[in-house]
Amino acid sequence: MMDKHKIDEENIAKLLSKTPDIKDLRSKEEILKRLKEDDRIQAQNSNKPTNRKIKKWIPVLVSIAALIILAVLLPSMLNGGNKMDQANEKSAVTADHDEDSSGSESESTSADSKMLEEDSELQVSDERGALLAVYPDDVGSDTLFHIGLVGETAASVPVSFIIPERQIIEDFGEVEPTSFDLYEMYASKIDEEALGFDDYHPYKGTLTVEENKLIQTLPEGHGYDLGSASLEVHSGTLQDTFYGFDEIQFKNEDGTTVEFDQVGEPSEPMKLKSGVNFYNYYLSEHTNGNEYLSPNFLETHNSITEALYEMKNKPNDIFSPVIPMDISFEVDEEKEYTTIKFKEELDLLAMNEPEASRMIDAILLTGSSFGIQIKIENVVQSEWNGFNFDAPLPMPVGSNLLPFLIK
Repeated sequence: MMDKHKIDEENIAKLLSKTPDIKDLRSKEEILKRLKEDDRIQAQNSNKPTNRKIKKWIPVLVSIAALIILAVLLPSMLNGGNKMDQANEKSAVTADHDEDSSGSESESTSADSKMLEEDSELQVSDERGALLAVYPDDVGSDTLFHIGLVGETAASVPVSFIIPERQIIEDFGEVEPTSFDLYEMYASKIDEEALGFDDYHPYKGTLTVEENKLIQTLPEGHGYDLGSASLEVHSGTLQDTFYGFDEIQFKNEDGTTVEFDQVGEPSEPMKLKSGVNFYNYYLSEHTNGNEYLSPNFLETHNSITEALYEMKNKPNDIFSPVIPMDISFEVDEEKEYTTIKFKEELDLLAMNEPEASRMIDAILLTGSSFGIQIKIENVVQSEWNGFNFDAPLPMPVGSNLLPFLIK
């Protein structure tokens, strides 16, 4: 036979679960005082109860204590949850920088500047979730800061930061900054290690501008040519960082041309391609769980068709394909845009959502790397995740959007 006390406790638990929200404006001291003055408790104390009688009162006292806890703590817990929600909302900086009613434009500008100067986090919120490709609408009137970061894959990972418009005005005035200006202003402030990358920036030596070319003056023992991998990383980060310039020359501190050890002869100026590198994109998964869309090191392709078909194959142990092997498609380059048509109607909702999103983003990033807009056909959904498949899709302007973490 089940113990009667156990039945009582279960009944009390069921009743408590059905009780409505309780609001009690009394202080804890007042509640405690009322309990002490309760005749039932006073009578029980005066009878000098045995252990058996004490056990009999345990369920009642438990229920009273539970009600007290609900009355006193529940409002503060709910209020605390609201404060957490408000804090999360404040940690997101969106592209909407309209002046609010509580302050002037100069106060807002000062607040944005303080975010970059102090230990803080410049976050970006987006309806589409994690941004592995960045599109014009994601940036709006703000400024996209490109940079190549270096991590465990021994390759440059092209990432993007969005700098708010008011911050740009604070730092540069009305002059539109170049990629060199952005690098000089912000690169040294990025907490690369907090983002899961090596502490690689700023570059050793100095960077200067002459007309539409860059000059990197390197000190002795700079280490960028310790091996072919380190030289490739150096070249990759430069390509992923400096958009809008024609080339970069490498000089020693005495003005002579740098001779990289792995090359064995004076270095040639490196052509800068401003993102039009003829790459295709793969998934790069780091051990910390972060995922990025990256080119297969510096491998280029002769055509967009070749690049897209290769994206179904795993090139090495570092990168993974983003187009499943069981998905077949045809590529048509004959129009002003390139068309990808799936041979069997593709239902994106039947796919894992992150997998589908990575596939679309990687395809469009590959097109952008060729300077080509892409239209995707034979998809069940005419609209999905912000994309309209009835028309050519927008070309990405960057990849792997990250929060701006300050050192």
